[in-house]
Amino acid sequence: MSPAFSEVQIAVRTLIALVYLAAAIGKMRHWAVFQGVVANYRLLPEVLVAPFAYLLPPFEALLGAMLLLGLLSPWAEAVAAALLLLFAAAMAINIMRGRRHIDCGCFQSALKQTLSWILVARNCVLALLLGLALLTQGPRDLRMTIDGLSVGGVLFVILQSLNILWAIVPAWRRPRGLDAGAAP
Repeated sequence: MSPAFSEVQIAVRTLIALVYLAAAIGKMRHWAVFQGVVANYRLLPEVLVAPFAYLLPPFEALLGAMLLLGLLSPWAEAVAAALLLLFAAAMAINIMRGRRHIDCGCFQSALKQTLSWILVARNCVLALLLGLALLTQGPRDLRMTIDGLSVGGVLFVILQSLNILWAIVPAWRRPRGLDAGAAP
């Protein structure tokens, strides 16, 4: 196995670990809002909304830490990929129901992100990257680990920048003279 493949695995794990950690922190900072987001998806019985909303962020934080530290590999990668696909499915179901206006609940930027096929694709691509990372396991040394962590961090910054752009593009498409407080 080429050393570059190990660097790729570390970079992918780092990217997705940071995604999960950032999402968990955002959700924990706004637990009440997140509970409303979970309810808006209309996929869980009402009695399960609050427990799910309170258990998911700590689970995401734990999963992010396990990915970052390389603990319980390959199980952590598999669970992280499955959760990303579950989120993608929840978004896709609501988009197909015509409910694009609700917040995705990702909490990866300060801006509200309404549901879109781009977000569904993003989650599927991240899950695919984790699957590919599982195939690239090999020996590593300190230099490879540092390189992989650095590349993963840069990829996270790029992804966060794209998230911000995806959140503000719908505002650019709004007709001039209309804002949140103005009457049409």
